[in-house]
Amino acid sequence: MIAFKNNRPLLQTGHCVISDYDATWLEDVLQQAADAAGVSLPFRGEIARAILLYLEEQCPLHAVPLDYLFQRIARMLRQAGLPLIADHLRLQTPPVVIDLRAMAEQSPLPLFFYNALEQHLEHLRRLGLTTYEFAGAESCSKLLGDRQRTCPTQRRVLSELNAFLANHR
Repeated sequence: MIAFKNNRPLLQTGHCVISDYDATWLEDVLQQAADAAGVSLPFRGEIARAILLYLEEQCPLHAVPLDYLFQRIARMLRQAGLPLIADHLRLQTPPVVIDLRAMAEQSPLPLFFYNALEQHLEHLRRLGLTTYEFAGAESCSKLLGDRQRTCPTQRRVLSELNAFLANHR
């Protein structure tokens, strides 16, 4: 087996360091800024890959504060003639994946599950992590609804779960 070393620096935010980030996250950040500015950005993939190339091959730091990285990205966008996008660039962390099924296995009763999930999200916010992806919502709803397969009860629990997650993004 051949393993390649990831030469990207760690990203620091609050009390956390993040090592798992990629071009997709940077593309999403750039697209959100372009949408907020009301302009199109057809070459966001190239910009994201250029940022990663810089981080992997030329950045001398082992850890980069997230706000410093976003300041540098904004400066680069201004130099490239994209000041509107730079002005609308919003500081955000790479998404943290939260496994809802694992949480439901630990707290299978809805009251305890939602309380544990709320505490977990608050803990992540205190650490400085602001962007989440939720995995396993359907299997989580089956556990919370005490069902083996899809049925009206499971769909109702899934709907409640989705509403809760929409309010906490």
